This record gives sequence, C-alpha cells and structure tokens, in this order.
Amino acid sequence: MPAPQSVVQAVQAAIVASAHLAAYEHVAAAAQACQRLGALTSGRWRSAGRDLATLEEDLQTAFATAAAAVESRAEELGVPEDALWAVGDAAGTLDLLREAALEETEEGSRPAAVLRGQVLFGASFVEDPELPDRGTTLLFGWPEPLAPATWPWQANWIVGDRQDNGEDEDELDLFEAGDMEGDESLLAELADELSCSRSDARLALRDAALALTRASLLAGANEEDETEDEEASNGEP
Repeated sequence: MPAPQSVVQAVQAAIVASAHLAAYEHVAAAAQACQRLGALTSGRWRSAGRDLATLEEDLQTAFATAAAAVESRAEELGVPEDALWAVGDAAGTLDLLREAALEETEEGSRPAAVLRGQVLFGASFVEDPELPDRGTTLLFGWPEPLAPATWPWQANWIVGDRQDNGEDEDELDLFEAGDMEGDESLLAELADELSCSRSDARLALRDAALALTRASLLAGANEEDETEDEEASNGEP
C-alpha cells in the first residue's frame, strides 16, 4: 500500500528543507573563504565573495520558507518536527554516500539496485554510547518513511604494521551484530522493485546497509586522518 499523500508531501518538504540547509552552510563557508582571499589577494576573489554572499542571503530566505513548511507538515501529521528533519537529513546522507557505497557492491547486483532504486531513499547511523565500534544503521524507505528499518553492526579496525614502506593502511572489518528489524513493509516494496522474493530482498537490503555503513565509517576515518595531518602540519600536539 503506498504512503498517504500527506506523508509523501511531508517527507518531500523535509528533504527539500534539509537540502536548503546544507546548501546554505556550504555557500556561507565558501563566501567567507572567498572574502578572506579577496582581502589578501586579487579582486577576482572579492567579486566571487560578493556573488556568494548574495547567494547566501537568497538561500537563507529560502531555507526559512522551507523550514516553515516542515513545521506545518509536522503539525498536520501530528508527528514531532524532529522526526521529519531526521528523514530529510537521512536522504541527504544517502545521496552523499551512494557512490562510495556502490563501490562496496558488485555492479548489477541486487544490493546495487537497492542503492540506485526509489524505495530506499535515506540512511543514518547511530553509534552505541556504551560499546565502542558498535552502532545501528537506520534505513528509510517507502511506504513507511517515518518508521525506518534498523540494522545493528559491529566494526573492528585491523591495524596495519606501517613498518616496511609506511603505506599499510588500517582495514575495516564490519559485520552484523543482530537481526534487521522493522523492515516488513520495506521488503514488500523492495521485492516488487527488484522482482524477487522477500527473502532475497532482505539479503539485498542487508548488503546495502553493510555497504552504506562501511562507506560512512571509512569516510569518518579519512576525515580524522586529514584533521590529524592538518594539526601535525600546524605543529599542534
């Protein structure tokens, strides 16, 4: 059964609002950087900074309108506004991780089709506050976008020896720490989208969750490495 139109519109409003916020934050940072460059170097960057500042103002106005739409949709559905924002942010996260996650799957496979399809539209990750290297991946899809499926995982980092040539990298060993839950309605839609049984759809969704989680953890590790390298180059302890 498809989602009610009011739910579809609410989810779409949340995705649009989240995208507006991400664009505003990135443009604001770029405007500030170009303005600084303009003060230090050529007029080219001063001009770019002015153009970006104008775009920043336009996005700020558009975001306010989009955020008001999310608030209105949440009231209409009788759900917490934060729940809609979580859906919108999850859609943005999946967009950011899609290509990296596809590299973790076989071309033409069912998990790749899940990542490229229309049923699964969002993902987010919650780390366990008590157990290190454990967490849960939330999978947002139709027809119940406000009730994501959950996939618990555990990650182990295998540290390279880094002794011979200094190029050995840490390897990520990731596996499921429990059964996927809350996926019944999602599996029905995926089975139709993939033209397969629900059991095969479950395996495909599980492998897609694993690929997304690997992509997220590896991206986080790369960001930490870059931060450490930057601090080292700046002489910070």
